[in-house]
Amino acid sequence: MNSFLCILFLALGHASLRAQATPAEEAAAGAKALVQRLFAQDTTEEELLALAREANKAGVPRQQVIEAKLVWGLRHQDTKFLVKILPEVEILAASFDSASAAMLPDAGAVTSFIAYIKALKAGDARDEAGFKQNILEAIWLNPKQAPVFLQSIEKYRRESKMNALVADLKIPLTTSLGEATTLHDQLGGKKALLLDFWASWCGPCMNLMPALKKKAGKLSAHGVVVAAMNKDDENAESIAERIRKEQNATLPWLVEPADRPYSKAFEIDSIPRMILLSPEGKVLFNGHPEDPEIWAALKKIDATIEAPAE
Repeated sequence: MNSFLCILFLALGHASLRAQATPAEEAAAGAKALVQRLFAQDTTEEELLALAREANKAGVPRQQVIEAKLVWGLRHQDTKFLVKILPEVEILAASFDSASAAMLPDAGAVTSFIAYIKALKAGDARDEAGFKQNILEAIWLNPKQAPVFLQSIEKYRRESKMNALVADLKIPLTTSLGEATTLHDQLGGKKALLLDFWASWCGPCMNLMPALKKKAGKLSAHGVVVAAMNKDDENAESIAERIRKEQNATLPWLVEPADRPYSKAFEIDSIPRMILLSPEGKVLFNGHPEDPEIWAALKKIDATIEAPAE
């Protein structure tokens, strides 16, 4: 999600005001501070839009305001937001001024992101031809961003496969205590099952354990079961039970069989990974636990489910 920030670079310094700053200097310093806030990584959508309105009134170049919106959408991989601001991004490409740029290098980069947004929109509509045409155009226009665009291709292909998959929920599993169970048993007639695949050697997995427990507590009231699935290669049950105790976890603590039936079915080649399953075994989400799309998928199950505040 933050891949764009590894490639794009924002060079905005702090204003150094003299003791007797003129009104013009004060206005310029205020505008500069606004731009810094527009590009802040922890800005919510609501805050971003409020800052954009304030920046327009303060005389911040429109180009920089649109750039900030684009970067925010790319950073959060928020397709809905990106599609909404697409007309503004097209204006940005047509009138791009390198001298006024805050982050983007040139009009060609903006044009590549226009193609990328159109690809994301086509992907959401399951328009494979439209997705392919636009994502290839994005790569052609901006090869430096190819690794990011290729991630979207891999994600689209995985989602296409997952849409056609119906998982077998009755494959025998064990809990960390060695008790026999299945995903069907864990569902127990509830609305959905959210599986977190993890291993003790996976640092990011361990760091996300507190968030996993919060998800379990939050979603249980909405009829969604949250369960952990350990993927350690050796002594999986004992390791999983040790971690469960250390984390003081009360959610279902499962161990995947050694032949990895679910890892293969869901094409899990990296962890942490979360899979959202319907009672019929249909895959409703397959991705990183911090991908905001997980909340969009959960909201389709229960409209009252809200993503946690950033």
